[in-house]
Amino acid sequence: MARYPLEGRYPVDVGGEYRGVALAGQAMLELRADSVALLAGADVAPEDSQREFVIPLGRLAGARYSDGLLTLRLAEGAITLRGEGRLAAVGRDLVARACDPGELTLALRTLGSHRAGADALQKRFFEPLLSARKRLAKASEPRAQALDVPHLRQAYEGLTLDVAREWGSNNAADRRAIEAHLGERIEPLLASLASLGESAQALRAASDDETIVAWREWASAARAVFAAADRCWPPVATLLHAWRPSSRPSLWRRLFGGVA
Repeated sequence: MARYPLEGRYPVDVGGEYRGVALAGQAMLELRADSVALLAGADVAPEDSQREFVIPLGRLAGARYSDGLLTLRLAEGAITLRGEGRLAAVGRDLVARACDPGELTLALRTLGSHRAGADALQKRFFEPLLSARKRLAKASEPRAQALDVPHLRQAYEGLTLDVAREWGSNNAADRRAIEAHLGERIEPLLASLASLGESAQALRAASDDETIVAWREWASAARAVFAAADRCWPPVATLLHAWRPSSRPSLWRRLFGGVA
């Protein structure tokens, strides 16, 4: 998800503390690709030789703008910036760039792999996540990025039922057996979706000062969902590709190694 930072420098009155240095006075706020910098005048920290304070986006816990004051929340405290009205847009831009989930689909290593059973069924298996990622790309506000967990769970439970009907011929017992084994094989994915739902709820409830930290927890859970799907696909493919429509005894021998 590409981010386009605002350009330029912004004069601000700064207060707070960063890495043990007290900040108070005038400075220039500068946005950079992966950080925000305070270019301080001599009145900000006269006792210290450091004049440029660079804050990586990864150190931000949250950003809140209210009544002309932009507060950057860090793990070790807060920095306050007062200045022109564009600081509100600056705050939104910082949060948007700090909350870029990147390419979640990189975890899908088996997608398109012939060794992993690349076929129409594989496309159906990964389609719910790929569609969700496309929708996610349109959202920049962290709370709007939450993947639709109920929809994803419903999609994978529905896929299990559909595949069981397609692979189980006309034998109800066969269909139930396939459905049960498919359910076991996608259980790690469903468990990851449950964790993602909890993270999404925490993100929605987080204050502006805590948004980025809560989003990072959500992003970690989102990556875990894609990784779980990647791990689940080979066992699903192995199960289905090893089975051919047949009588019930043959199916039981194939799935369970015995005779019904």
